[in-house]
Amino acid sequence: MAERVVAEAVGITELIDLTGKRAFVTGGGQGIGMAIARRLVEAGAVVIIGDLDPAAQAAAAAIGAGFAACDITEPDQLDAALDVVTSAGGLDIVVNNAGIFPTTGPMIDVTDAFIHRMLDVNVRAQFSVAREAARRMQHGGSIVNLASIAGLGGGANISAYSASKAAVISLTRSFANELGPRGIRVNAIAPGIIDTPGVQDQLAPLQAGGVDITQRIAANPLGIAGQSDHVARVALFLVSELAEFVTGHTLIVDGGATA
Repeated sequence: MAERVVAEAVGITELIDLTGKRAFVTGGGQGIGMAIARRLVEAGAVVIIGDLDPAAQAAAAAIGAGFAACDITEPDQLDAALDVVTSAGGLDIVVNNAGIFPTTGPMIDVTDAFIHRMLDVNVRAQFSVAREAARRMQHGGSIVNLASIAGLGGGANISAYSASKAAVISLTRSFANELGPRGIRVNAIAPGIIDTPGVQDQLAPLQAGGVDITQRIAANPLGIAGQSDHVARVALFLVSELAEFVTGHTLIVDGGATA
């Protein structure tokens, strides 16, 4: 039996302190990924943002994070980015955030090429990130996968996206079972509609049709628009020692939209 640890003996500031931890955030150049990277830096972690947009390097520097150009669908680029992270002291935290946005249109119009791309980025590449991260986590760690409430309930015109995020939720459970004995916790976050540049782009056709985007974004019991930092705070909880006994869980962050 594992040795019993008296959890209450640890102070609250120690539980949230990430000093000395090294973190890799994929797709961290803007939106949710950038907000998560900022919170990790504030908590003391050394953070490297991996993003395929070279312009993200300046954004990373502005929050005190490093940068590695990385398309997670390209194995060589992923390996090189992770080597940047581990070169100065290992790997403790990975936030698997990079992905493709949801709008796919009616399922009868969705092409095989689109489905292939969606699953390649949102499932196959996320799998690769988690696998390569786990190989480098020699002393335990934490992996957080970005899922979506679409992976829990589906929705019209987002069939391929919903399938990809349901797969992320399933992989999270499987990884948690497999990696737990190695001291690696694996959890997922399922955001609802979050007010990011990407979501604004997705809702532009609705706006053109007379739909109030602000109202749509805040269409939840709390009546407030979901912000990137709402997700970032949850990510900080999951990678910190506050969540020491939490793994295999998908935490919904949607203002109660799916309640």
